[in-house]
Amino acid sequence: MFRTPRYFPLTVSLGVIALIAATPLQAQESGQDDTGQGSEGTSGETLFRLNTVHVLGQTETDYATATGAAHRVDEGTLERDEHDNIHRILQDVPGVYVRGEDGFGNRPNIGLRGTTTERSQKITLMVDGVLAAPAAYSAPAAYYFPQVSRMTGVEVVKGPAAIRYGPATVGGALNLVTRPVPSRRSAGLDLAVGEDGYRKAHGYAGDAFARGGVLVEGIQTRSDGFKNLDNGADTGFEKNDLMVKGRLFSDPSRALYQQLDLSLEYADETSDETYLGLTDGDFRDTPYRRYAASQNALFEWTYRKAQLSHLVEFSDRLSLTTTGYYQTFERDWNKLNGFNSDRSLNEILANPDAGLNQEFMAVLRGEKDSDTNEETLIVGSNDREFFSRGIQSMLSWSLDAGPWQHNLSFGARFHQDQIERNHTEQGFLMRSGRLEADGEPVAQTLLQRENADAIALFVQDDIRMGRWRITPGVRLESVDYESVNQQTGRKLRNDNREILPAIGAFYQWRPSLGFLAGVHRGFVPSGPGVGQGIEPEKSISYEAGMRYNRGVTRAELIGFFNDYSNLKGVCTFSSGCTEANGEAFNGGAVEVYGLEAQAGHEWRLNNGWAVPGLMTYTFTETEFQTTFDSDFALWGERVRKGDPLPYMPRHQLAASLGLEGAVWGVNLKASYFSEQDEQSGEGGPLEDSTVPSYTVLDATAHYRFTPGQEVYLKANNLLDEEYLISRRPFGARPGQPRTLIAGYKIRF
Repeated sequence: MFRTPRYFPLTVSLGVIALIAATPLQAQESGQDDTGQGSEGTSGETLFRLNTVHVLGQTETDYATATGAAHRVDEGTLERDEHDNIHRILQDVPGVYVRGEDGFGNRPNIGLRGTTTERSQKITLMVDGVLAAPAAYSAPAAYYFPQVSRMTGVEVVKGPAAIRYGPATVGGALNLVTRPVPSRRSAGLDLAVGEDGYRKAHGYAGDAFARGGVLVEGIQTRSDGFKNLDNGADTGFEKNDLMVKGRLFSDPSRALYQQLDLSLEYADETSDETYLGLTDGDFRDTPYRRYAASQNALFEWTYRKAQLSHLVEFSDRLSLTTTGYYQTFERDWNKLNGFNSDRSLNEILANPDAGLNQEFMAVLRGEKDSDTNEETLIVGSNDREFFSRGIQSMLSWSLDAGPWQHNLSFGARFHQDQIERNHTEQGFLMRSGRLEADGEPVAQTLLQRENADAIALFVQDDIRMGRWRITPGVRLESVDYESVNQQTGRKLRNDNREILPAIGAFYQWRPSLGFLAGVHRGFVPSGPGVGQGIEPEKSISYEAGMRYNRGVTRAELIGFFNDYSNLKGVCTFSSGCTEANGEAFNGGAVEVYGLEAQAGHEWRLNNGWAVPGLMTYTFTETEFQTTFDSDFALWGERVRKGDPLPYMPRHQLAASLGLEGAVWGVNLKASYFSEQDEQSGEGGPLEDSTVPSYTVLDATAHYRFTPGQEVYLKANNLLDEEYLISRRPFGARPGQPRTLIAGYKIRF
C-alpha cells in the first residue's frame, strides 16, 4: 500500500492557509456572498452558477414543496453541534437507522427506511452529487467515509426523488456538501482538544479573482481511544483530509456562460480498531475493556480523488452540467479472525463458560498461554484496492406549456469500478499476554478481482401549476459484472438490467400546509460473482404525508411502506460472517412500514433571546413474509414468517432545545433508541439477543467574544451512560462514554 508521511496533508494545508491568511484581506468584485451560494451582479445574472451540489435544490421553497421526504442538516446546525460522528448528525433526520461499531462513527453503518445498515451498502452515498463509495457497484460496503467535520451540509432524499441518485434506490440517498470556493478572500481555523487524547485541527483559506477562485481546506482529528487494551496500548485513530478546489468562469454578461471547477482530495486514516468485542459478563463489569488478543489490530487506508466539472448555460432555460471523476482507495485491516478451530468467535463469546470455551476465553483475555494447536489465534490481513471512475451529465430544460411549467432533467452516467481482494492469515500464540508469531508461513486465503461497468440514465419532469407540483420520472440501470478468482482462474459474469419508474406529487392546500404522496420502484444491484438464482434487491415503495411551514414553525408527518419482492443479504465480517467472501443470499418478500415525524419551532423572547427546538421521531415495523432456512449470520439459521429485520428499533426519538443570545448559545440534545433485535430468526449464537434501549444526552455551548472569534465547549454523552450498541461483528461493543471537548474558532 502506498504510504504518505502521517502529518503531510495537514502540514501542507495549514501552511497554505497561513500564507493566504497572512495577506491583508480585501473584498473582491464578485456577485457571490460569503457562503458561496451566489448573489445578483449588476447585470442581474448570478455569477457563480455551479458551486456545491445540492440534491434538494438551493432554496427553502424547493424543500418546502418537495414531492418526497427530503431533509437537510445545514451548516449552522453542523457548526453548533460540532459532531465528528455522522451517526449523531443523522439522528436529526427521520427514517434513518444507524448501527454503532467503534463508538466514533469512523465506519458508519447507515440504512434508510428499513434497508440493511451494514457498512451503508444499501444506500447511495454521494459527495457533491458524485458517488462516494470506493466501488459503488462492485463492492458498495463503505469502509471509507469523509470527515463530516469539514462538510457544510448533509442531505437525505427518500422516496421517488431518489431515482435520480442511484444505483441503490430502495431507501434513498445521502449527499455530503463540501465547502464552496469563496467569492472573496477568506479563511478560518478551528482547534479543539478533549478527553482521551482528542485533538482537532481544521483550517481553510480561499481567494477569488476576476474570473475564478481557489480554496484549500485541511483537517486532522485524532484520539487515543476510550477503550482499555489489556496491554495498555492506544485504541484510537488519526485521520487526515486535504481538499483543493479551483474555478474558472467566463464573462457573466455574455449570452453563453461557462464554468469549470476542479477538485482534488486526499485522505488517510490509521486506527487501532478491532472486530473483537466482549462477553456479556465482561461488558457488564468493564464495558470499555479490550482483550489482549486484539492487540495487533490495525486499520490503515489511503484515499485520492480528482473531479472536474463543467457547466454551460445556453440560455436562462437550458443548461448542461458534466462531471468527470476518478478515485482510488487502498485499505489494509489487520485483525483477529478467530482460533485455529471449528468454533467461531461468536460461539465462544456467546457461551464463555461452556466446556472448552473457558480455555479459549482465557487465551483471548491473555490469562492463559496457547497450549494446543486449536488455541492458535488466527490474525487476518484484509488488503483491498479499489478504483472508481466515470463521467456524468445532466441537461436541465425549462419550458412552459399553457398553464403548466415544466423543468425537465435528463441524466446519464457511465461508470466503472473495481475491487482487488488480497486476504492472508497468520497464526499467533498467546505468550504472557503478548502475541507471538507461530513460525508458520503466511497463508493466502483469497486473491480475487471484481469489476463493474455501469450505464445509468434517468429523465424526470418537475411539473408545476398553481398549487400542484408533480415529478414523474424513470431510471434505467444497466450493469455488467465480472469476478475473477486469481488463485483458481475461475471467472464469473453476471448482469443487472432494471427500469425504475417513479412519481411524486405535492399539493399546497393552504399557504402553510401541503400534502405529498409518491410511489417508486426500488432497486439495489446484485453485485458481481453472485451464485445462481441470487436476485437484486427489489421493492415497490410508497409514501404519503403532510408538511407545514409557517415562519419559524415547521412540521412534517410521512407514512411509508416498502414492499420488498426480494431482500438481499451479503456476507461480510462486519455482519458477523466468519468468511468475508461477499456471498449473497435471497431473503424473499419483506414488508417494512412506519411513520416519520419532525417538528421544529423557535420561540423569540422579549429580551432578544431565542429558544430553538426540534423533535424527530421514527416508528418502524419490519416483517419477513416467508419461512426459509438461512446461512446468513444476520438472519439466523431459520427465518419464520413475521420475524423482524435486525437492528431496526421500533421507536427512535431525538429532541433538542437551545437558548441563544446575541453572542452566546447553549443546546441540549437527547436521543432515544428502543430495543433492537440482533438476529431475525432461530439458530446461531445471537438467537434472541437484543440491543437494550438506551438514551444519550449531548450538550454544546459557545461564546463569541469578538466578531469572527468564538470558543465552544462540547460534551458527548453528558450523563456518562454505559450502553451497548451491538454484538457484531464479534462480541458486545460499547458506545462512547462521556467525552468533554473544548475548542476555539477564528474566521477572517
